[in-house]
Amino acid sequence: MTMLQAMLYLFVYFLLTIPVFLGLAFVGQVRGSVRARRASELVLVTGIAALVPVVLHRALDVPALWPAVALLVVLLVIGVVLRVRSYSRSA
Repeated sequence: MTMLQAMLYLFVYFLLTIPVFLGLAFVGQVRGSVRARRASELVLVTGIAALVPVVLHRALDVPALWPAVALLVVLLVIGVVLRVRSYSRSA
């Protein structure tokens, strides 16, 4: 597998997480399902994690994308920290 194929797979995974996240968040909101909401949060965090290497790879060629890389990393860290805190509070 080449680097280009890996980046393509990660980007496609990221694109697929968007409707899955929206669907799970909608189900969680309508039915009040905690599991659906947590699953949507997990899908969102993994989608961001999949997008980081794609943008990072592109930022090596285009230095103007470094703020986007930094923003994605910050969103990923904040998302993980919030999830860990909410899980430890509910336990």
